[in-house]
Amino acid sequence: MKHLFTFLVALCATVTFGQQTVLENFDGTPTTMGFEGIGGATIEAAPTGTNANSFKIVTSASGNAWQGAQVDLASGNYADLTTDKTMKIDVYSTTAFSLLAKVEDKVGTTPAPTAANTQAHNGTGWETITFTFTTGSDGTTTANGTYTRVALFPNRKADDSNWNSPIAAVTMYADNITAVKYVATGPTCSDGIMNGDETGIDCGGTSCSPCPVPPTTAPTVPPARAAADVLSIYGEAYGTAVGLTNVAWDNADFAEETIASNKVLKVDLASSTFFGASLNTQPTDASVMTHFHVDYWVADAFVTGQTLNAKWSNHAGGLGETSTFSKTDELVAADVQTWKSMDVEISTLTTTTRNELWEFVVSAANSTGSASLIYIDNVYFYKIPTASVGEISRSVSIYPNPINNFVEVSAAQAVQSARVYDLAGKEVLRAAPNQAHFSLNTSSLNRGVYLLSLSTGDKQTTAKLIK
Repeated sequence: MKHLFTFLVALCATVTFGQQTVLENFDGTPTTMGFEGIGGATIEAAPTGTNANSFKIVTSASGNAWQGAQVDLASGNYADLTTDKTMKIDVYSTTAFSLLAKVEDKVGTTPAPTAANTQAHNGTGWETITFTFTTGSDGTTTANGTYTRVALFPNRKADDSNWNSPIAAVTMYADNITAVKYVATGPTCSDGIMNGDETGIDCGGTSCSPCPVPPTTAPTVPPARAAADVLSIYGEAYGTAVGLTNVAWDNADFAEETIASNKVLKVDLASSTFFGASLNTQPTDASVMTHFHVDYWVADAFVTGQTLNAKWSNHAGGLGETSTFSKTDELVAADVQTWKSMDVEISTLTTTTRNELWEFVVSAANSTGSASLIYIDNVYFYKIPTASVGEISRSVSIYPNPINNFVEVSAAQAVQSARVYDLAGKEVLRAAPNQAHFSLNTSSLNRGVYLLSLSTGDKQTTAKLIK
């Protein structure tokens, strides 16, 4: 009887906790990323033993103390930490150190709570470390739910109180991430797996929301501008851009994708209302620029209250965020699943400090949470020349200005082309007068500020028009 009781207890434990399995062995091509100045985060051949490839992580003395690297678990190999809250990872190092492992849910509509645990590595080569996500390490909570990402931080203090200073010199390899695998019990719209009659992951079919519609065309090419008049942050229109990098403190990620021979940023907002990006040049000084511009595509079907907000974060002295300025577009149904442009005159905003920009943040909130997928392109600052036409070119005069229904143009030689652009760079009027003196009908223009571009022979003159 005693033996039967023992058997039943063991059987119940097996049923309750489930069977752990290897969720990631790094022999394929998982999505990985280093962050906060980590020295290296690459998939390489394992240094010893029978392991094939492993995840090599190298700390950097010049990075942030909380530097680390992460891997996204493949769909179908997510970790279920609902009951069994442990995860095993094979770790190789010849240096003794403490490793903080953090589990996150980057897919679910209602994300599982972030959890972390710190364990010691003795520096003896390959060691199998068991992380138990119930300790609330690094200000987190107890794991409960399905997890799609594992982040590793090799610079944790041994007592788990904070980060080492100076940064510990660690070279480590991770392999064979093992935990209970999440198994869907039926079709849902938030489990990160395409099941039931869904036509995409958690979308389509009879029960879930329609799947997002990605762009198949590129946004309108920005207008030509003098190099001194533009500061490109992301995009190909104005040569080398500052560039943007994913941050670790948000709950979203972006990756570059080519659409219609044009590179754009594809942003996954399935688990967040916003994404953050670090400017690759920190700080970036945009103080002489008068406007900022962003092209965006909301891929989801329209939801009441849909907005898109672009925010810039200024860090005076590099000591964290000291001020921000932003613009919010309130969208209607016709504004989603199409390219839209945000073009903002910075002087109209409450805060305008922009001499030490560090970060760029975009949110796509609506009444139910957020759009799940957006695309971003042509992120740049620019300035509009404030000189008068006479200062720009002594051979051209324009009057009256401010304009009414007509504007008179006089030049020293015939003007072949006259084009008017709005501040978003869209051409709103065109004429081919082929005369030195002519009238331009501007009655169709709304009140506002425009740019008039005149081509005379091999020269081009640009002036500001006000109506």
